[in-house]
This record gives sequence, C-alpha cells and structure tokens, in this order.
Amino acid sequence: MNIATTSRWPISLMILLLLGWTGWAYASSTAVQHLSFDAAWQAALSQTPEMLMSRAQIAEAQGAVTAASGQLLPKLQASYSASGSDSGLNVFGMKLNQGQASFNDFGASLFDPTDPSSLYITPGNLNNPSWYSNYQTKLELLVPVFNGGKIRGYLQQARAYLSAAHNGNEMARQQLMLEVLKAYQGVHTAVALVAVAEKAVTAAESYTELTNKLFARGVVARNDQLRAQLNLSNVCLRRSEVKTYLGKIYDQLRVLVGNEDDRPINVTETLQVSLPEESLADLRQHMLLDNPGLRALGEKVVAGQAEVKIARADYLPSFNLLLSSEWNNPDFEPGGNHSSMVAGVLSWNLFDFGSRRGQVNQANARLSQQRAHLNQARNQLRLQLESAWRDVALAAERVKVRELAISQAEEAERLERLRYEKGVATMTELLAAQAELDKSRSELVAANYQQIMQRAGLLLALGRLTPAAVSHTKLMQ
Repeated sequence: MNIATTSRWPISLMILLLLGWTGWAYASSTAVQHLSFDAAWQAALSQTPEMLMSRAQIAEAQGAVTAASGQLLPKLQASYSASGSDSGLNVFGMKLNQGQASFNDFGASLFDPTDPSSLYITPGNLNNPSWYSNYQTKLELLVPVFNGGKIRGYLQQARAYLSAAHNGNEMARQQLMLEVLKAYQGVHTAVALVAVAEKAVTAAESYTELTNKLFARGVVARNDQLRAQLNLSNVCLRRSEVKTYLGKIYDQLRVLVGNEDDRPINVTETLQVSLPEESLADLRQHMLLDNPGLRALGEKVVAGQAEVKIARADYLPSFNLLLSSEWNNPDFEPGGNHSSMVAGVLSWNLFDFGSRRGQVNQANARLSQQRAHLNQARNQLRLQLESAWRDVALAAERVKVRELAISQAEEAERLERLRYEKGVATMTELLAAQAELDKSRSELVAANYQQIMQRAGLLLALGRLTPAAVSHTKLMQ
C-alpha cells in the first residue's frame, strides 16, 4: 500500500508543475501592457505604413540627387572585346591596330619591278585573307563640358524633390501624431464615458430599489415600478454600447502601435496640448512659412521650374570630350599594341518639327498645375486655421459650461429624489433629472476630448504638432 502511494507521488508532482506552468503562461499572455504616450508615439513611428512609405520616398529622392550629381562628373568605362573576320577591310584594320601590317599584306612578294603587268595583280592576302582574330582591351573617359544646363537642371529638380520628401515626411509625422493623440486620448474619453455609464447604472439600480420599497408601502403605483425597471434596462444597454466603443478605441490604438495580440492596454498618462500665444494674423503668416505641407508643395514648384529649364536646354548645343586608350592583340592574352585617341564632340539639334517646343509647353503646363495646387492648399489651410482658431475658443467655453452644468444637475437630481421619496414628484420627473445629470457628465467628457483635439488641429494647420506641443502627466495607479 505504501509502495503504491509512493509511486504516484512523481505523477502528481508533474501534474501540479504542469498546471502551474500553464497558469503562469496564461497569466503572462494576458498581462496588462502599460503604455505611455511617448512609447505609443515611437511605436507608431517605427511601423505604420505611412511612415515607412515616407522614409522610402526620402531614400528614393536621395538616390535621384546622387544620380544627377554623378552626371556632372567624368565617366570612365572599361571594356574587353573579341572579334574575328575574313573581310579584307576588317582584317587589314585589325592588323593595323595590332601593329602587325606588312608589305606582304599588299602582295609585295608578287610584285616584279621588271614586269609592268605585275602592277595589276590582285594580292590574295589583301582581298581574300584567311580568318583573323583581334582581342581588344579599352579604357574610355567621357568628360561632359557643356550641355545647355540640362544636367544641372536635373540636379536642381532632384534636390527640390528631396526637400519636398523631407517636408512631406514631417507632414506625415504630424498627421500621425494627430492619429496617435486621437486614439490615446480617445481611450481616456471612452473610459470616462464608461465611468459615467456605471454611475447611471448605479443610480438606476438605486431608483429601482427605492421604487420597489415605495410600491410595497403603497406610496407609488405599479407604472412607476415598471418605469424604473425600464430605465435600468436602458442605462445597462447604454453602458454596453459605451464598453463596445471603448473596445473599438483600444483596437485602433493596438493597430497604431503594432500590438497584434489581445493583451489589455493601460494608458498611463493624461495629455494636454499647448496653445500658441500669437494673434490670428501672426499665425496666418507663420502658417505660410512653417507648414511642412505647404513647403513640400513649394519645393514641387521649384522642381517644375527646373523641368522647364531642362526642356529649354534642348535648344542649346552640347559639347563633350572623349579620351580613350586601347590595346589590340591577335592572341587571347593581356596587353598588345597600344593606341590613344582624344576627341571633342559638338552636337546641336537645329530642327525637330516642333518636338522641343511641345516638351517646353508640357513642362510649363505642369508648372502651372503645381502653382495652382500650392495656392489651393494655402487657401484651404487658411480656412482650416481660422476655423480651428474659433473652434478652440468655443471648446474652452464649452468645458466651462459643462462643468457648471454638472454641479447644477447634481443638485437638481438630489432635490427631485427627495421630492420623490416624499411622494411629491413623479418617477418621470426623477428620471428626467437623472437623465439630465447623465447627459451633463457625458457632455463634459466629450468637451474635454474636443478641446484637446481642436487644439491639436490648430497646431497641425500651423505645422507645429510635434511631441514638444503635447504635455503628459502620469496617472496615479
């Protein structure tokens, strides 16, 4: 009996260890992720498709600048070629390049100075040579001297696109900041709305309990009891709706920070967005200078001007220097007879049936489009700035009014509850007072959220929505 009991101990111990490990793994997988705003911001920067695309555009533009800069510099090209022919002209040219040509190639051995008719002999070595091979090693240096400004136009265009890409990246960062701020603060707002809904449920349960007691004492009618129960069901439904909304906001935050598991997220900081101190007139001027989106469009206008310059360069001549050295050898081995060449190449397209004029017209049309886009963006941003300026002032006033409304609604609900307990007020009046209180609480939560987002929208229009503009305070756990 003791032996059997002893033999079961290891099995029991293994089961306990397995259960303990499983519980630890489950607890680890469901551990709460505490997320600060800076951590959320950095995670979003590192993995969101918009930022990855923006960085790729910068790399592409940088490559274009490098390529255009290289066009201004000489190009050195090396080549090695092998050729064979039995054509008289080709074979004789190969021999000349190799330094192997001789009088015998002209039929000197067939010439008889005492016989005038030998002048008319066709030498077979020259006219019908046998198969001959040549192996050529060649170095060629091309030096661009003048091309009408086309290459420098390409460089100017590439640099403008690079600057536009950098400004576009800054604009993408600020737009991402707005999305992270919206999701992070949205969690706070949804949590606050859940708390408001919980208070409403608690109040509805209290009303139901009070109504049941008063109904038992014959103070209120059955319809009051039914109204209280219906009100409880409605506020429970609203609580479920708010919790569902909270879950959706959490999902948005998970997507932004790249959290693919279902671990609960705890936002650990409250946020505030600073306001600029300048007047609206000053902000309009700063917007034109500071907004990275406008700067990016301005650089595209510069790129369009460079494109016009490139198209007009085709009307001018181009001049390049060509220097080459080559080694020709009849055998497949390095070296051989060396020769060099220096050449200057001047080319000028004098007439092309309007092709160049069409290219210039196209470039000018695209430049006009870029300028129109810039002016359109300026007008839209000006309207956005002025609208955001007014919305910020309205949001601040709304918060003050909602805070006052809560204190008044709480007092009104307290008085209606006392009147209902004494049988003076009806259930309808009590529920109306509670509904007004719930509404005031929800509106205050929404007003605080709108105030932060309106300020963020104002800074985005100015091009100032950076991490320095968002202050955060750690929550008490």
